[in-house]
Amino acid sequence: MPPTTTAAIDSMGIDGPNNTPSGGFVCKFAGCTAPPFQTQYLLNSHANVHSSARPHYCSVTGCPRSEGGKGFKRKNEMIRHGLVHESPGYICPFCPDRDHKYPRPDNLQRHVRVHHVDKHKDDPLLREVLSQRPDGPNRGRRRRGNGF
Repeated sequence: MPPTTTAAIDSMGIDGPNNTPSGGFVCKFAGCTAPPFQTQYLLNSHANVHSSARPHYCSVTGCPRSEGGKGFKRKNEMIRHGLVHESPGYICPFCPDRDHKYPRPDNLQRHVRVHHVDKHKDDPLLREVLSQRPDGPNRGRRRRGNGF
């Protein structure tokens, strides 16, 4: 049975037959197991993980990730890193070196769960760390548009 007109149109791209299925932008790097990407842009962004280039740098002078330093492979990683400089900082109460600040409370909580497993669940400091939430009106939670 020949394809319907609609099916034939759906399989055509602007320049002819579209050989990639929806979300079919596949990484051709040998051994890469990443699932297909929805857009060419996302595939191009992913390609950076296979490169040693780190073209994105922190704008804060003196940061080890600034120009001349380590940098980032992906722009979104550099943007997320900016929180380190903008956050008031969440400090681990159990570490003797109090210089390292975590930009978000969930980062501190992950650190505590991994590096301080010896703390008893009823420890008041542990309970305080694990109860911290991000500041601000949204506090990191999505809200429904219908007011519920």
